[in-house]
Amino acid sequence: MWDELWDDGDNVDFLAALGIGALIGLGMVLLFRPDPPTRRERIMKELKPYRKKLDKRAKKTRKVINERASSARKRGDALVSSSRDALDSLREDVADIVAEAREEIAAAVEAQVAAAQDTIKKNAKRLKS
Repeated sequence: MWDELWDDGDNVDFLAALGIGALIGLGMVLLFRPDPPTRRERIMKELKPYRKKLDKRAKKTRKVINERASSARKRGDALVSSSRDALDSLREDVADIVAEAREEIAAAVEAQVAAAQDTIKKNAKRLKS
């Protein structure tokens, strides 16, 4: 029976083509199969869920930091504004005090000059008599 099978040329050609096709198919499978993941790729795949959680937490943290920085900036601006107002008020008060002191000093000098002139006039009258 097998002798009859091998004697027929079509069967031999068919079996040879089948074998060659199977070898080519196996070669193609081996050639185009994906490379096994490297150790680094396996670790990165395992860490992916943790990385996503970490990214979410980092995003949340950045948002909170930005909100707090904005709030601190607003408070700082208000403090600077209040400080400027207080400084302006202090400058005005000091200017008023200096102006009043000048007026008092001028009045005191005028009073002293008037007293000195009176004393000079009295002494001049005594000397004449």
